[in-house]
Amino acid sequence: MSKRKFELPGIQDLSKEQEAARALPKDGRHLIVGGPGTGKSVLALIRARRHQRDRDGYLFLVFNHLLNRASGQLFGSDLVARTWIEWFLETFQSITGQATPRLPGNNGFRDIDWDAVKDIVDRMPDIDVRSLPFLVIDEGQDMPPDFYNTLVSLDFERFFVVADQNQQIKEANSSRREIQDCLVIETGDVIELHHNYRNDYRVAKLANAFYTGDPASPPPELPASAPGPEPILYDYEQDRLEVVVRAILLLADRDPRKLIGVIAPNNRVRERYFEALRSAEVKLDNPPPTIVTYHGQNRTEVAFDEGGVLVINAQACKGLEFDTVVLADIDEHYIPRADPDVARRLFYVMVARARERVFMFMKRNDRNEIERILPADPNLLRREAM
Repeated sequence: MSKRKFELPGIQDLSKEQEAARALPKDGRHLIVGGPGTGKSVLALIRARRHQRDRDGYLFLVFNHLLNRASGQLFGSDLVARTWIEWFLETFQSITGQATPRLPGNNGFRDIDWDAVKDIVDRMPDIDVRSLPFLVIDEGQDMPPDFYNTLVSLDFERFFVVADQNQQIKEANSSRREIQDCLVIETGDVIELHHNYRNDYRVAKLANAFYTGDPASPPPELPASAPGPEPILYDYEQDRLEVVVRAILLLADRDPRKLIGVIAPNNRVRERYFEALRSAEVKLDNPPPTIVTYHGQNRTEVAFDEGGVLVINAQACKGLEFDTVVLADIDEHYIPRADPDVARRLFYVMVARARERVFMFMKRNDRNEIERILPADPNLLRREAM
């Protein structure tokens, strides 16, 4: 199997602003903010490695299972990590002796009843804070303020949070100010990361076209301008998916060491692309690439240090990194009329997953709502028909 570079940088490779974050004392509450590609997740993992080296009790918390797996592989050894909600449900019951209160829900999922959680915590006696772990929290904007408030009320004291409120793609999330207020962190104590170390110049420019303009967490500075592949939007006939799939497979065959992320707007599109990629008969120069999909009911093993094709939903792409990103059937993304910035933030996140190249595919339609948020400048996004 073709290997790709997937490892944490050494301390000697960090920038000055990254080193300032790395060197923060272990005790206390710390917040590091920055846009895509600024190294937030890398710093969180380096922090976890420091705790592991010192044999501290620590926990690395992430939003979803796929990021948890990617973080574990990048860490390179036994990372003590959980998804935040699974850990919270277990920890709350362990500390309070009561199950976490939940609200009525649909489709089997029930949100946490934070008001009831607060009532239980307010009646709790003091606990032994010496047994509480250091918390290292990645993508901290995706946890709600009540999560942070509850942990503080339960006497958790040691936080290292990395976040970017411009990458919020869930309704229950926290702004930079909310995290600061919950953890009582002064603005002057927040470390801001400004430099983009991930994206090619043209990828970064396209991502910035979807930036919603919230100055609380400015977009990273553009990397040095250099010739690179331009992002392309292809429109294709609805019944000609085989043309799209052939293009993706030939792209994977061009360099088997590259990892391609195919990001779909919903489960139906994800399954459609996955099955079409697996069943396509395309003449290739190299052995067929590994093609896997990952979702809530099918948590397949994914090797982020190998080339191939990974097909996922948009909600699962947070914190991940691919050599090439393919945005599948973007016409099926929902664009809220009252707040199109919801969709722009999602595209900001998805595009910024790519290190080198971005391709978008859209079914041919005279009335595509997605056009409301797409850049019209051909220097940002070239358009072609298939």
